[in-house]
Amino acid sequence: MKKTITLVLTFMFLQRSMFGWHESFSNETTPNLTGAVVSDMTWVWWGWGGIEVTGGSLVMTIPATGTDPFDIDSNWLQIDQTTDSNAEITPTNAEIWIKMKFVREGGSIMGDQFHVTVAVDPNFLTNYNVYTTAIHMQGGVGGFFFATGLFSGPAPSDAIIYNSWFWKKIVVVDDTISVWVFADGDVPTEEPQHVFANESVPNPAATLIIVGAFDDDSTELHISEVYYNESPLAIGDNPYIASGFELSQNYPNPFNPVTHISYTLPVTCQVKLSVFNVLGEEVSTLVNNVVTSGKHTATWNASNMPSGVYFYSIEAGGFKQIKKLLLIK
Repeated sequence: MKKTITLVLTFMFLQRSMFGWHESFSNETTPNLTGAVVSDMTWVWWGWGGIEVTGGSLVMTIPATGTDPFDIDSNWLQIDQTTDSNAEITPTNAEIWIKMKFVREGGSIMGDQFHVTVAVDPNFLTNYNVYTTAIHMQGGVGGFFFATGLFSGPAPSDAIIYNSWFWKKIVVVDDTISVWVFADGDVPTEEPQHVFANESVPNPAATLIIVGAFDDDSTELHISEVYYNESPLAIGDNPYIASGFELSQNYPNPFNPVTHISYTLPVTCQVKLSVFNVLGEEVSTLVNNVVTSGKHTATWNASNMPSGVYFYSIEAGGFKQIKKLLLIK
């Protein structure tokens, strides 16, 4: 009994502290009638501006004149556990990586912007209290407070140019937000390009919103990767060369009765991949042997298991991680 309680407490702690997710926009789609944008994850579009997932990227464009209620030619997309049960948001302790580029033909329109919310007041729509990390094509990288319209920074970056992929890394620790920007193929510097503080949102909502703000109707914002509390395996043009261990979210999820679990190894090593119930009891061992380096996929057939929340765990070369999955029959 004591062992079972210990396992349950361990799983509860890991559920709060370790679950991350990754959106690669691999499934092409457009918003449905409710505004849902269903690719690898399920997002919600706020209803103005062009948006579609195509060619492995989310593409956002300027809204039609008069349709943006904020009157800033913006386009908003939101995700949290009300839109996707796997999209856990931890607003005061988070690491976010986004691969993106602004695409346009002709001369540069330097007012284009990209924002990622890092502290959203639950009453944001009435008091406008929200902090974002901001990419400004002219100014560089900084912080932005929507209620006052004030930028902190911004710090210039050679990585921020049109028609070229670059990465944005965000780390939130309590009220301190750190931001890095670097070209695809490079790595982030040891020190962030900009650091700012959340001074006005004491209890941020557990939600993530990405915003494109456009200066011209010829600009498109492309986003190909979003990692939340997970790190990319490799930064560059070949993401399949693993620079670290990774346990991916199962797909599909929720599922009935078969789901697939991918994991990546940078070296050949002993691997154990197991599934547990909410009591911490192991109900299936999917892998328990030496596995070569690279990306691998295991399949779990839960036809003999009841509906509910389960957890899957990997132990490989000193790396350990747990994620949850949902069986619905």
